[in-house]
Amino acid sequence: MLDLRQMLIFMTIADKRSFTRTAEALGMAQSAVSQHLKRLEDQLGLTLLDRNSRSVALSPAGRQ
Repeated sequence: MLDLRQMLIFMTIADKRSFTRTAEALGMAQSAVSQHLKRLEDQLGLTLLDRNSRSVALSPAGRQ
């Protein structure tokens, strides 16, 4: 079962393109944002974001 908080975090990351800005917007620690996204990706068995050292972008699965 999907966690609505994880979905909110994913949608915010997709909008802001940043774990840091997502954490600030949601009043969370950056590490918590990262952990929630990892759990969501693990649950779905998909990589939702393409990450690099400066930004994130939606993967093909994340766009769907």
